[in-house]
Amino acid sequence: MHKALHPQHSNPTYKNQLIDCSEFKKLATQLGFQDMNLSPSTQCPVCNRDMKVKAGHTKANAHFYHNDSQFCPTKDPAARPYRGLTPTRPDPQTVEQNRNFADLNMDKLWARTKDIVPFLDLKEFLKLLKEANRLNVYSYANLKPQYLPYVYVTLLNFLPSQSYKKRRKLKFCFFYEDSVKSYDDLWINAGQFSRLTRISYDKTKTKAVRIIDTSTNYLNTNTSLLSEAQLVWCRCVM
Repeated sequence: MHKALHPQHSNPTYKNQLIDCSEFKKLATQLGFQDMNLSPSTQCPVCNRDMKVKAGHTKANAHFYHNDSQFCPTKDPAARPYRGLTPTRPDPQTVEQNRNFADLNMDKLWARTKDIVPFLDLKEFLKLLKEANRLNVYSYANLKPQYLPYVYVTLLNFLPSQSYKKRRKLKFCFFYEDSVKSYDDLWINAGQFSRLTRISYDKTKTKAVRIIDTSTNYLNTNTSLLSEAQLVWCRCVM
């Protein structure tokens, strides 16, 4: 992993800030540590455990790694427990409200999802809508529908072969913090949305890490990216 959470990420100044190995080396030196692995540790943005640094022959080869055999979702992109847990007592009124929101804002949901998934193909978006329907995502009582793009992206692994004109070079997987066991757990600390991280893989090797902005500002944009026919397809599978 080429980036990890800043050692002082609990400080509001560094909240959700990622740091690469070069930056971490400078920080360790400033703190008086010759050995980076003796310095205050970075943390994995998903499991929140301390990470170690492995120096490479070149700056590009240096990376952070888990120094234990414990499970972390980043080690197994298919293992995200919240994807398999469906609501036990769906409320019909909640379902209707959430579906209505998605229906009215389909263009904006597509635009925001496309913005955070490089080279997203419409067929992939349709698969996301189908999977959300299969998992009864709209049934979660605490679901805030304006955050739907940040739920959708966790439902599939985004493969190069499925991308728009096959332009995607890496596999993308989206993870919440390891403490999230169901979609009901996404809203923590009086409504604060859980941290969402995009991990880029070259086959099974982690290449890049990015923390996703989960704001709802996308709703303030005027977007008309989908044709009427495409909107019909989306609504049919939703």
